Amino acid sequence: MMDDIIQKLVEFDRQCVERVEAAKQKKYDAKFNMTEKKSAIYDEYIKSQQAQIEKHKQNLLDKNNQEAKLQEDEYNASMKKMEELYNQNKDKWIQEIVDRCIK
Repeated sequence: MMDDIIQKLVEFDRQCVERVEAAKQKKYDAKFNMTEKKSAIYDEYIKSQQAQIEKHKQNLLDKNNQEAKLQEDEYNASMKKMEELYNQNKDKWIQEIVDRCIK
């Protein structure tokens, strides 16, 4: 009878140890999974931010290229007007300079 009680206590203690070890393993697994999920979420966030940054960068480059094209077109139009004005008036201007120098 005493041996049965001791045997039951030993068995009960063994089961408790197994349960504690199983609980420790579950805790470890949960921590490990949480770390993996945290890393995956972080990586996904970084990728989405990089994609947004790249999209914004491309938009800025496109705007910059459009602005540069506009500035170049305005410059070319202005130069063309100046050349036309010069070609129309060069003889008159040269004559006026010569006349002023002679007087």
